[in-house]
Amino acid sequence: MKKQKTLDKTTSVLLARLMSNVETSAQPLKPADAQPQLFLPMAEKLMALLPTNVVPQHSHPLANYWLLSVTDSETRAKTVSFQTKSLDKIELAKQLEKLAQKFENPLKWLRLEWVTDSQQLTWHTFKTDLQRYKRSYFRSGVAFEGKREPWLLCSEMELNAHACFYNGVDVAVAQVNDKNLTAYLKARHGSSQMPDFADNMPVLTFMTDGVFLDLATEEGVRLSTVTRQHGRRVMPPLDAKNSQPIISHLTDYLSRQVKEDGNYEYGHFPVFGRTIDTYNTLRHASSTYALIEGYEFCQAQHTGNLSFLKQQIDTALEGLIKHYIRNYPNDKAYVIEINNEIKLGANAVAILALVKYLQVFPESEKRERYQTIAESLANGIVAMQEEDGSFVHILNAEDLSVIAKNRVIYYDGEAAFGLMRLYGLTKDQRWLDIVVKAFDYFIAAGHEKAHDHWLSYCSNELVQHYPDEKYFRFAVDNVKGYTSFIKNRITTFPTLLELSMAFHKMLLKLDEFPQFTHVLDGFDVADFYEALHTRANYLLNGIFFPEMAMFYKKPSTIVWGGFIRHHAFRVRIDDVEHYLSGLVAYHQLLQTGKYPQSANLVDKTVVTPENSLTAKGIEIATGGTWVVEPAENFKATGVAIHPAGFKPDCLLVARGKNMEKGYLPLPAVRSFILKGAAGVMTDDPETYQSLGVSVLKVSNVREATLNLGHWARKHFQGRVIGITGSAGKTTTVAMMASALKSMKTVGQTMGSANLPIGVAWNMASLPSNQDYWVLELAIGGMSDNSTLALPDIALITNIAPAHLEFHHNVETIAIKKSRIFEAMRAGAYAVICRDIEQFDLIAEKALEKGLNVVSYGRSAEADMQLLSYHKGTAQLRVGGQELSLTLKTVGEHMAMNALAVLTVAYLEKLDLTMMAQALSQFEAVEGRGNVIETQLENKTVHVYNEAYNANPLSMRAALEAFMDNPVDDEQKIVVLGDMLELGTDTESYHQKVVEQLAKLPIKRIVLVGEEMPKHVSLLSEKAVYTAKDKQEAYQHLQAIVQDKDHIFLKASNGVGLHSLFK
Repeated sequence: MKKQKTLDKTTSVLLARLMSNVETSAQPLKPADAQPQLFLPMAEKLMALLPTNVVPQHSHPLANYWLLSVTDSETRAKTVSFQTKSLDKIELAKQLEKLAQKFENPLKWLRLEWVTDSQQLTWHTFKTDLQRYKRSYFRSGVAFEGKREPWLLCSEMELNAHACFYNGVDVAVAQVNDKNLTAYLKARHGSSQMPDFADNMPVLTFMTDGVFLDLATEEGVRLSTVTRQHGRRVMPPLDAKNSQPIISHLTDYLSRQVKEDGNYEYGHFPVFGRTIDTYNTLRHASSTYALIEGYEFCQAQHTGNLSFLKQQIDTALEGLIKHYIRNYPNDKAYVIEINNEIKLGANAVAILALVKYLQVFPESEKRERYQTIAESLANGIVAMQEEDGSFVHILNAEDLSVIAKNRVIYYDGEAAFGLMRLYGLTKDQRWLDIVVKAFDYFIAAGHEKAHDHWLSYCSNELVQHYPDEKYFRFAVDNVKGYTSFIKNRITTFPTLLELSMAFHKMLLKLDEFPQFTHVLDGFDVADFYEALHTRANYLLNGIFFPEMAMFYKKPSTIVWGGFIRHHAFRVRIDDVEHYLSGLVAYHQLLQTGKYPQSANLVDKTVVTPENSLTAKGIEIATGGTWVVEPAENFKATGVAIHPAGFKPDCLLVARGKNMEKGYLPLPAVRSFILKGAAGVMTDDPETYQSLGVSVLKVSNVREATLNLGHWARKHFQGRVIGITGSAGKTTTVAMMASALKSMKTVGQTMGSANLPIGVAWNMASLPSNQDYWVLELAIGGMSDNSTLALPDIALITNIAPAHLEFHHNVETIAIKKSRIFEAMRAGAYAVICRDIEQFDLIAEKALEKGLNVVSYGRSAEADMQLLSYHKGTAQLRVGGQELSLTLKTVGEHMAMNALAVLTVAYLEKLDLTMMAQALSQFEAVEGRGNVIETQLENKTVHVYNEAYNANPLSMRAALEAFMDNPVDDEQKIVVLGDMLELGTDTESYHQKVVEQLAKLPIKRIVLVGEEMPKHVSLLSEKAVYTAKDKQEAYQHLQAIVQDKDHIFLKASNGVGLHSLFK
């Protein structure tokens, strides 16, 4: 990882001088009045944060566009966008100086971004597409055509900070807010440049990369390009060290919301800098509880201003008592809401705050008073309990009449938790008895279905003092079936971490009672911990880091707060409370590293070393239910999602009842059952339960298939090699697997199934006890592929124009391919071809994830080198050892693939000589360079089948390999078909291929499709035939073929040339 950069001494001195002038001058000194040289050091330091080759040259309309945003941290950032092919410090200093003139105070936060990708569409299409996103979750910038400038850029941060696509809480999806967008465009770019917003108006959506510099703390950070992290700082996974300052900041933020009168500044709507003018005394109390937790953390970590924190805690607690707690007859007390309601939960969290205060400050002179108040509040809760153990939720503060028997279920959990904490302090049996009575009601009423974090807190607290089996079971059921939601919920939902951490503590307690561990039957503890860690790290996406806060109306009022994105980035004291409490508990786990024994218990009982698809394993993995029970020793050999995936004893995945295509239709299921399938997984069990095999009911067959893939990967103890690239993925997978099989057990991707469903299917169908899995991972869904495969080694072979209709340019392809790194553990290997033009960009992404980067290629800078290649023989240097390798498969690209395999072998400490020997025996995969001898018009011909797929890179490499064959050029025929999905530059790419072909000494050529024949005029000196499809191409071959000809086929799969000789 790159280290964060700090300001040099010169800049620090100049900044200090400027700050001093501002503080002592009668009139504030604008930065523009200060020494001009101030801005040059700022520019230098900002540029020092940039990665090398930050703006590769490519063809998208916003190439070389930059966005510079600055603020004094008190007022909203100002942004300027500009275009330059080569950014230099002088130009950047001028831009800084220009922006600085808009502020009364010195600049404090600087953010510099560059556009990495853009996509053009019409305004109508954009507005339609926008509604596919949850409100505030559209994560791109937008550029409009200007009048004085080519494009008017508005970054994602600017658009969010002005609510340009937010229309209130009643509109669930993102929609253009015409008023806000128009106002901001006028302010940012000027009224004279306003677009007309016609439906056919062109717009560009764009993504950025960037850096941020805090001039006050001297901290520089790289900004993340991962979709849901976009725009905030890059951070490695949370650990005990890097989570500490975040928790300290959250504590400080919450403490600064306490006002002198004992109330909190309840919250902020940051878009327009408005405070929330309502109040909630329950949240006053619960936020004070969290603030004491934060104090306790800061005290233990020796951080923060403890005296100030203590002062704010005292002010808030005394404010609660003075303003909102009212005494009633019979030693009862209640917390009164501002609308004169009494809420059960308010009394509960007030008890929590008072008890926590007495635990953290045990010598306080307020001890006796606070304990008395807490007991009076507890008496108030007791008076709200009914005979059946349930609680009344809302009373009228005037006469204690019932307003609402039930309002929100979490009041029940809060009440039980508060009383248990009081019991822990006083050991008064009354409080425990009330909770036991309440809990028996909770169980009878099915409260566990709510998956509430307060119920998790109180069940954990109860088993600490009353470890009964039914309470352990309730705690498990409160989380069971919810781990996928915890892991995958798009909103930050900080209470999910609180829920998880309370359950974690319960699991630790369960270790003390092995007689109760059966309550975990059917619950995947390891999967729960994966969800817990995922959720904790996902919370970072809801922290107002300075680089995000700077774009809002009053940055200093929200920086380091916790926000709720889909509520217009609202920051409220209870939002911060939940972030803080969850992360404090999570830090304890990170610091101790203590996990329950059950984290490994379930795995041992439901899987075998060679097979994770046992009956119980499948049920746990999918969350499904066996409607027709399988045999006692059931083990599926894999899953079949299409006919080619069938093998005896596999689990068939039936087409969903609302699906029109995909998976296995009923006739196929019937057929495969007759051939020995073990069972069926379906969302429509009634259709299949009479077919004589076991039937698993799931709610969604696609999600269940993905979950089986995750399950298989979790139980695989070997090493996973994930391979991606624009060309040659399948060949490299085959070559890697073939070589590894010379000394190891190996599973590999079958059927080129490289999208997430295919990856999941492959993994679920591979034995768990193999040494290696070699998996092909496609760019489509790469983030999901990474999460599924969790590669130990990621190999990127090349980057080339391919599928440009979806990915627009090669830089975008490089970025998306780099997402293979997203789920990899720090310290794993990224093996990258050094000859890729975007190598620096890809390597930077790998380093951001803490990976070790190893390169290979022809480049002199490569760690492992292809020294030379001539007609099938390659000279290689791998780990300092020189090897000579002769391949059956011709072409330098094949030698490069072999070098990639040997690079991985070197990292795995395998015998390179044995691997090289195995590589020398490798034969090409069908459609990817395999050679067959066949008959055409009673003549013997050799067909070189490279027609499974094609892009400009693979086309060039395959042609070069064909020309390496020691065959007379007069005996060669080249058949080239279209390369599909190349986007707007498709004609240019095809022309370049034909230009290459014109230079080759081949006389007979057939061009097939729509694009290739357009360039026939470039081949005027050759015998060229054009064909609209493969049938016509075959007719041309019949007419021109000679005995012993060698026919080369290359095209995208959709052209069909791969099947020409079948």
